[in-house]
Amino acid sequence: MNSGELLLAVADGGHTADRVPVTSLQVAGLLERTHLQEWVVAHPEILGDGVMITTIEYDGFVVAGGAQTDRLDVLGLDPDGHLIVAELKRGIAPDPVEMQAVKYAAMASRFTLNTLALAHAAFKTRRGMAMTVDEATEALQTHAPTLSDETLGEPRVVVVAQGFSPVVISSVVWLNKRGVDISLVRFQPYQTGDGQVFVTFSRLFPLPELPIVAPGTPIAEVPTNALPSVEWTTADLVALGQVANLTTRATLDLCAERPGDVVSLTQIVESAGVSRPTGRAQLAGLTMVVKNRFGRRNWPFAQKWAADGTPQAFYAMSVATAGRWREAAIQLDSEQSDTSVDGDEQAAVIIAPPST
Repeated sequence: MNSGELLLAVADGGHTADRVPVTSLQVAGLLERTHLQEWVVAHPEILGDGVMITTIEYDGFVVAGGAQTDRLDVLGLDPDGHLIVAELKRGIAPDPVEMQAVKYAAMASRFTLNTLALAHAAFKTRRGMAMTVDEATEALQTHAPTLSDETLGEPRVVVVAQGFSPVVISSVVWLNKRGVDISLVRFQPYQTGDGQVFVTFSRLFPLPELPIVAPGTPIAEVPTNALPSVEWTTADLVALGQVANLTTRATLDLCAERPGDVVSLTQIVESAGVSRPTGRAQLAGLTMVVKNRFGRRNWPFAQKWAADGTPQAFYAMSVATAGRWREAAIQLDSEQSDTSVDGDEQAAVIIAPPST
């Protein structure tokens, strides 16, 4: 299948460009599981922006009568908490591949946070990076703060192959129109005369939306669900502090004390006086507050997994935001102090003994 792509090898200081011949994984002696699958694991962006690989070769599906024999190729997780069910084919995808992938997605939709954490911990441990289930849970929630059993119930499907027949393409377009989130990613291997192999990956369907200029229309439309990343002002932080839970407040305070440095979740939950699962849940709730109340996608602090090599979440705040939070905290503490005085006076009236 001609992909319409041309790869040139540039030489002689850019004065010459020779065409690199196309090949196939079969001809190049490369395998689906040993090679293609490992490329996807190493470069999960093949499956979409911000995808995290949770496990591969998953065969833990069960029914009342016992274990299933099905095995899905790659299972990922996007930043919004949706699973990515990836089906890989070394050559041209056979006609039923889309239904095979949908079947795996249907079974994967039964994952819960706990079972996904079990699978992820086992995957990491098999690959020499021992991880407990609790650490896996934290890693998943750090990657996708809004992760829940509900978001896991709506997987996305990605089929990766060197090419797709018209039947597969037609079926995928039909499924997509009926609400099934399914994509096709095509790869094309090339091999130079000295045996060096190059492989390109590109999304075949759905095509990215392109900005179109037309009379009476804007240059480009921004999707309504695409929330911006907005700088946090002092007023914003005061409003956030008024609704912040214990873990969020502790994170703001600790990060502002050491702007630019990372603060571990362990330090945060100890400061907040909450359990680790409660702390993770409260930070996950922060995402919904930021989206629904403030209309943005960014927290006032950044998050990173295993910043010092230990398997846990870390958080950091910029110098500018730290200064604004300190100003906001002074205002919040002042408001709380005023409220406390009023409350004490009211309480004194209520508990005073009756006059004689």
